[in-house]
Amino acid sequence: MSGSTGKWREEQVLVICPGSQTTLAQMGCNELTPPQHRFPTRMFPDPEVEGQFRPFHTYKRPRTTAGVKGEGGDDFEWVEDVDSREGAIYPIQAGHIVHMEAFLAFLEHVHQALTTTYHNTPIMLMASPQWTRGDCEVISRYVFEKTKTPALCLLHSGLATQYGLKWPNMTVVDVGFEKVDVTCVYEGRVVGHNDVGPESVRDTEKDENERKKGISGGEFFTKKLMELLKEQGFDHGMAEQLKKSPVCEVLPYAAEAKELMELPTEGGSTAGSNGTATSSATAAEGPKIVTTAVGADDDLGVDGDEKVVNEEGVLDVASLVVSGQTREFLAKQEKLKAEKAKAGRKGKGQDTDAAAAAKARLPNSKRTKNIFHYEELATEDVPVAPPAAPAPAAPAPAENGVSKDIEMAGSSVPPAASTADSGAKSDETAAKTEGAQPQPAADAAAHPAAAQAPAAPPATERISRRVRRDIEVGLERFLFADRKEIDRIVTTIYRTVQGIDEMYMRPGCWENVVFVGNGARIRGLKDNIMQTLQARHLISPSSATIFTSELPSNIGTPSGTGSQTPTGSFTGQLPTSSSVNPLLQAATTAASLGVPGGPQGQVIGADGQLQTSHHFHSQTPTNIKLATLPTYLAEWTKNGFEEAMFLGAQVAARLAFCIHNLDAAGLEAQRSMSLSRVDYNELGPKGVRSHSMLT
Repeated sequence: MSGSTGKWREEQVLVICPGSQTTLAQMGCNELTPPQHRFPTRMFPDPEVEGQFRPFHTYKRPRTTAGVKGEGGDDFEWVEDVDSREGAIYPIQAGHIVHMEAFLAFLEHVHQALTTTYHNTPIMLMASPQWTRGDCEVISRYVFEKTKTPALCLLHSGLATQYGLKWPNMTVVDVGFEKVDVTCVYEGRVVGHNDVGPESVRDTEKDENERKKGISGGEFFTKKLMELLKEQGFDHGMAEQLKKSPVCEVLPYAAEAKELMELPTEGGSTAGSNGTATSSATAAEGPKIVTTAVGADDDLGVDGDEKVVNEEGVLDVASLVVSGQTREFLAKQEKLKAEKAKAGRKGKGQDTDAAAAAKARLPNSKRTKNIFHYEELATEDVPVAPPAAPAPAAPAPAENGVSKDIEMAGSSVPPAASTADSGAKSDETAAKTEGAQPQPAADAAAHPAAAQAPAAPPATERISRRVRRDIEVGLERFLFADRKEIDRIVTTIYRTVQGIDEMYMRPGCWENVVFVGNGARIRGLKDNIMQTLQARHLISPSSATIFTSELPSNIGTPSGTGSQTPTGSFTGQLPTSSSVNPLLQAATTAASLGVPGGPQGQVIGADGQLQTSHHFHSQTPTNIKLATLPTYLAEWTKNGFEEAMFLGAQVAARLAFCIHNLDAAGLEAQRSMSLSRVDYNELGPKGVRSHSMLT
């Protein structure tokens, strides 16, 4: 039986990673590239056959070709609309399979779209942690009986992420459409799992609005944006685009702020407001400045002693006229006025340009408002021009006045005579044509049915075009990150890691936290979650913070050197050998003494033999950080590792189906990774429990 595995090439493996909204699929795992195909995870009821499903929305419309009848003699035809969501059935909701028949039909649709053979294509199918044993057995039965596949491997989504990111110990936070999965993986096995999502997902009789109250993930933030921007007319599509745009951002965690985030305020433009006030004051004081300037010119008189402008700033017109220099005075005044206007325009323009440049340099997190570019797909039916009637064939060109058709007819008339006869006949034909004017009416009377025939309906074609709009959005693009929702995610992560039974496994999971799922693409979300975890649950690894809580209340607090100072209430005996804290000394020598306080200490077992014991003295995390992502895959680095589970599925498919020349132990391990057809015939659908990668 083990010889039936490991016989396929990498190009023959079909990798499928289902999601609530989008399914990633690819034929072949020879190149570790991002998924080549993305299928919407939805099916539509077949309007013609009850209980069957179609991958696209199908509707009836009048036939565009006149005179062509359908099978039933009607003038309608079935048309598939690949963009419509009307009547769609989403078989996966919050990770749970809620419509098994539609999901199985969807798997068959993906299989038929990507494969050409049924008997030589093993399938790697990623399973959600919410799938039950019954779900896996039904899927395995359908795959082996309908697709005739030679082998099936079900892979846990958390393990798939581990295979893709190479870390043996990690905490995988999968931010999905309506849920958030937190999975702890230690040395290739799942040691803890929790999720944040709606309850009673499988209860189909429950009200949809009631079921969606507890949703989490990307859909929660989309609905929050819709709620905040309801007055601006935002629908679900607009909110979804805004969430994915760089304008929408989760601000860093700020413990001192009221909203636990530092929102931008108008104070960021305080200088601008002060400048505006100063400009207003300057404009108000403008006439005074001009009056002072004019009054300061004391040499505008004729003799120098005369003043054309008195002390109060009033122009003395009589003195100006008597001086005889009225024209010079007016020219000088116009020149001064033009210079001041030019200086004012230049200063105002410079201030405006500088303010605009400074505003453009501000990051999105410092702007109270920003522009969101919304693109929508407009679909409409446009009339199609009927095909032009074929033009009559032009007669062949004549040579020397004689048509080639006449020559081919075998006429024995000489060319000159033929030309003369044709000229005479043409004159006679022209004369007859002038006398036969009412020819169309006679034809219409001869064919009344053709004249009264109804015109064919105009043919239409459905086209789609993109329409772009610019919308100004305020602080709502920051407030959508609801603090309660982020706290739910943070609490779930903490409880999942701290819920691992073996404490020595926890540090490895805390030191490699990775965020996957398209919901994690929200700008700043993962950073905010990590900052919240570190601010609330991270403690210092210093000896003082570790051992202070373990000391009795009447013993002095140990210092950094290990010495201690007794308090007045202490009546016991102090250690006399050395002033070293006994608890600190016991902890540092735990590995050699066999005390459960240090990792991998040697203890004496029940049989009297030394055994390795894994213990860890810290029950709270001392180091929380993101896992380092690989850099040797250029395409994945460009695409982002939010879909790292697909990368891991490709790697696992190679291990399960494509590795040859293994020893006996390796063949047995490879055999247990997937369920072959030979094992399925012997064990049935329940064989998927032991021949899979679900735990």
